[in-house]
Amino acid sequence: MANGSLSFTLPEEQDEFERACKAGCVYSVLSLFDNELRSHLRHNSHPDWDSTTVEEIRKILYDLIADYGIQIH
Repeated sequence: MANGSLSFTLPEEQDEFERACKAGCVYSVLSLFDNELRSHLRHNSHPDWDSTTVEEIRKILYDLIADYGIQIH
């Protein structure tokens, strides 16, 4: 099995270190946000949301994710 590691020079790279440590949480938030948008489109889970706007927001989310080579599905 292959292993990988990241190394940081602290304290100079503290911000980068913290971003790397929280990357899994950010991934989870993106996935949860996408699920919330999808739920609305399928089940109208937020009646006060406009579905056309939700579709546009979801497309923007997908475009940004694709630009960074991330997959959340």
